[in-house]
Amino acid sequence: AGDLYGNVSIAGGGSAEPASVSGLGTRTHTVRLAGDAAAASQNGTIQLLAMPEGVENGTLYRFAGDAIPVGAGESARTLSPPGAAAPVAAIETDGFVRALNATAAGDSARAAINLTALPPPPGAGGRPAPGAGGSINATLPADGRVAVIASFAEVSFPPGATATGVPADGLIELYVAARAPTAQEIADGLGVDEADVLEVRRVVEAGDNATRIEFSLPVRILLAGQANGSAFYVGAGGAAVSPIRAECDADDTGMVHAQLKRSGECWIESGGDMVIYTYHLTRFGTAVVDYGDTCGAALSKPEIAFGRIGAGGQSAAAAQEVRGTGTLPLDSVSVAASAWTGAGGAEVMPANATSARAAAGGDWTRLGVGAVDVPASAGGRSAAVEFVVDVPQGALQAGARDAMVSQSVTYTVTCAAPPG
Repeated sequence: AGDLYGNVSIAGGGSAEPASVSGLGTRTHTVRLAGDAAAASQNGTIQLLAMPEGVENGTLYRFAGDAIPVGAGESARTLSPPGAAAPVAAIETDGFVRALNATAAGDSARAAINLTALPPPPGAGGRPAPGAGGSINATLPADGRVAVIASFAEVSFPPGATATGVPADGLIELYVAARAPTAQEIADGLGVDEADVLEVRRVVEAGDNATRIEFSLPVRILLAGQANGSAFYVGAGGAAVSPIRAECDADDTGMVHAQLKRSGECWIESGGDMVIYTYHLTRFGTAVVDYGDTCGAALSKPEIAFGRIGAGGQSAAAAQEVRGTGTLPLDSVSVAASAWTGAGGAEVMPANATSARAAAGGDWTRLGVGAVDVPASAGGRSAAVEFVVDVPQGALQAGARDAMVSQSVTYTVTCAAPPG
C-alpha cells in the first residue's frame, strides 16, 4: 500500500532510466542494454526484482516481475506494470508528472495516465478498492498542464477539471482504435451517400471503451494531420457515428466552455491538424467527404441565457450567429419562435415577448407576429441576429416567477444559387 521509493540498479550489463524513482508500482522503466549484453546480440530475458530496504525483523521481501523477452540486436526494452497500458504516468497532486510523451512509439503507442492519486471532487464519496470494478471521480491539478502525447494525437486535460466515470484502476488511455467505422457507417452518421465518403482517416480512442468518462471542462484532442476533414465521434460499444458540426469560437478552453456551456463538442483546425473540444471521451476521427453543392448551417451558441428578468422588465440584447457549413454561401436566415413555456410545458409567456433584428441594426420585430429575415454577411459565411425579451406585467404566475422558462427558436436558412 502507498508509494514505494528506492533506487534502480542493473546487473548483467545495462543501465536503467530513471535511476531513482517513486511510485514503482505505476511507473515505467526503460532498460538500455550495454557492454557484453549489447555486444552479444543474442536472445535473452530481463527480470524485474524489487527488494525494499529497511523492513521489519531484517526480512528482505522480494517482488519479482514477469520475464521480459529480449530479441537479438535490441538495444532497449520497456518494463511496465503487469496488465497496464505502456507507458503509464501517474498524475499526482504535487505535479511530479504532468505530461506523458509517447511519440517515439509511433502509431503503436498505447499511453495512459493514472488518476488514482488525485482527490475526488467534494461530495463524491469513497472509492472502490483496486480490482473491485466500478469507477472513480478525480479532480485534476489546478495549476499546470496535464497531457498525453503520441505521434498521432494529443489529449490535453484542463487544469482544475473534475473527471467522472474514470475506471477504478484510474487509467485514461490514448491509442489508435483497432476498428474504424466503415464508409457506410460514416455516411449514415453524416447524412451523405456512401460514395461521397472519399477517405476514412485514422480513428483515435481516448479514455476507456468500457466506461463513459466525462469532464466538467472541455478536453482538447488534437488529431495530427487530420485538417480539412469532417470530424466525428463514435459512441462506446460501437454506437452510431455522430458528426461534430459546431465550429469552436477559438482554440481556447475558456472560450469553448463559454460557447458550449457544459454540453456537446466543437472543432477547429490548427495548421494541418484537427482540434476537437469535448466533455466526454470516446473514439474520434475525421473523414474526407464530398458534399457537392450543399446548403448547411450551424449555430455559434447552443442556447442563449438572458438571466433573471422580473415582470415588466427587459433583458439586454443577446446575439446569435448562424454560420454556413455547406459549400454554398448563405443568402438569408428567417427566424421564428414558439411560446415561452415552464418546466411542465405550459405556456407562461407568448412568443411575442421576444423581439429580434439583424445584429447590424434595424428595427426590432416581435416574434410570433411574423418571421424576422436576417441578411447574410458579405461573402455569405454567416448571419448575425440579436434578441431582446420584454416580460409582460402579470405574464408569470406566482408559482413560476422563480422558475426556469424557455423558448424554442427556429432558423430557416436560404443559400445563394451555385455559380453558373
